[in-house]
Amino acid sequence: MKYDILLAELSIRSMKVVLLKDVPKKGYKGDIKEVNEGYARNFLFPQNLAIQATEETIKALDQEKKKKVKKDDKAMKQAATAAKKLDGYELKLTEKANDEGGLYAAVGAEQIAKALKKAKYDVRPEDVELAESIKEVGEREVLVNLPHGFEATIRLIIEQT
Repeated sequence: MKYDILLAELSIRSMKVVLLKDVPKKGYKGDIKEVNEGYARNFLFPQNLAIQATEETIKALDQEKKKKVKKDDKAMKQAATAAKKLDGYELKLTEKANDEGGLYAAVGAEQIAKALKKAKYDVRPEDVELAESIKEVGEREVLVNLPHGFEATIRLIIEQT
């Protein structure tokens, strides 16, 4: 009888932990969760998925969250500034083309991103939105997706050499 009561007490014990990584069905990195003590000691701690929540770890977590918020705010402001500068930018590329204006080599997102980098804009090829490669001389608008959901439309002018 006493043995059953001890087992019941053991299974009820819980502890607060700070998750170091996302844990399916438990929570996300940085969450403070109350879990079964055995689950914490036998699974979460050995696999470095969590640490015990103490005053020190909670304070450190709060400081880390504040730093992250500041960093995210700074990154968002930089993205907004970059979008404002880039919006309406006129990018000229000179390419070899035939007499009808057909390009010998298509212009793609990588080439546009490379030219924008030369113009001191931090744009990756995957940020340049093109339905298909450009195969003719002329002018067109190209959408550039920036971090944090910002967008800029540039005017792309492809001229014949």
